[in-house]
Amino acid sequence: MPGIGVISNRNARLNRLNPELKDQLAFVIGSDGEVNSTGSITDTYKAVETFRRIGIDIIAISGGDGTAHRSMEILFEVYGDHPLPPILLLPTGTQNMVPRSFGIEGSGLANLLLAVARYRHNIPMRCIKRNLLHVNGHLSFMFGFGLAARFMKKYYESGQTNPKGAAKLLTRFIADAALSGNFSKQILEPIEMSFAIDGVTIEKSTELHTFFCSFVERLPLHFVLFPRSGRDEGVFEVVYTGENPLLIATGFPSILRGSAKPLPGVTRKLARTVSIELSKPEPYTLDGELYDPTTHFEVTAGPEVKFLVPALQPEAEEDDLRYEKAGPWSMRFLL
Repeated sequence: MPGIGVISNRNARLNRLNPELKDQLAFVIGSDGEVNSTGSITDTYKAVETFRRIGIDIIAISGGDGTAHRSMEILFEVYGDHPLPPILLLPTGTQNMVPRSFGIEGSGLANLLLAVARYRHNIPMRCIKRNLLHVNGHLSFMFGFGLAARFMKKYYESGQTNPKGAAKLLTRFIADAALSGNFSKQILEPIEMSFAIDGVTIEKSTELHTFFCSFVERLPLHFVLFPRSGRDEGVFEVVYTGENPLLIATGFPSILRGSAKPLPGVTRKLARTVSIELSKPEPYTLDGELYDPTTHFEVTAGPEVKFLVPALQPEAEEDDLRYEKAGPWSMRFLL
C-alpha cells in the first residue's frame, strides 16, 4: 500500500547516540508507512526495492549528508526509468549541510512529525526541485578536492567527528595559516591542473588548492559558499582558488550571509559541465565522503529530484528558486 518509507541509517551520528530514534520514527509513522533500519549498502537496496514494489508515496532518509548521497545513488539505480517519489531528508548526521540548504531545520523526528501530519490530512507540501551532480559515475550534491578532501581526511583522523570537532580543526587551520605552519601548508599544497567549463578551457595550466562544484548552498559550519546553486535547472556553482586563506578569510562575513557578491581571491562561476585534468592523483570528496585519488574528473548536471520541506511556516520563498507542491496523495486520510 502507499505511505511514507523511511531509510534510517543506524550508523549515522544521532542514531548511534540515540538507538531508540528508529523506534520513535516507527511510532510516528504508525500504520502509514515503514521504517527500515539500514547498516549496509545491501540493507538499503532491499529497503528501496520494497518501496518501489509497493509504490510508496514519500521516501524519507534519516542520516547525514553521506547517507543521503549513497541513498540517492541506490534510489536511481533501483527505480531506473520509474518516477522517483519526493524525498524528505531528516537531519540526523554530523553537519546536515544538505537539508539545511533546503531550509530544513530542527530534528529529524520533528520534521517527520510535520510531514506525517500533513500527509495524513492530505495537505500538499512544498518541494524544492534540485539536480544532483554526476561525478565520475557517482551522484552527489557537492564535489570537492584539494582543501576539501584534505580537511576531511584530517577531520576523520582526529576521531572527533562532530560539529565541535570540525570547528576546532578549522580554528587550528586558520591559526596555523596565520603563522605559515606546516599543518596549513599540507592542506593548501598547490595542485597543478587544467580544466574546462561548459567546453571552454578556463586554465591550460594553473595551480590551485581548492576546487568545488555544488548544487547545494551550504558548506559545513553554516558557510553559504554557493548562494546561486540550483537556481536554474541543470546549472551548478563552481568555486575555486589558489590564494592565501588569510585573504579569503576577509570574505567570511559575506559567506556567512550567503552573499553572491565577489569574494577576495575566489573565482565563482555557473556551469553545466566541468572537465578537470590533474598532474598527479588527488583524493576527492562527495558530500563529506572521501574517495580514492584520481587525475581526471567529469562533472555534469545529473537528474532532478523533488525534496520535501515539511515546515508549516517556511522561510520566505525566493523568486529564483524552483518550487512545486507534492500531494494530495489520496482521500483516505481526510477528516
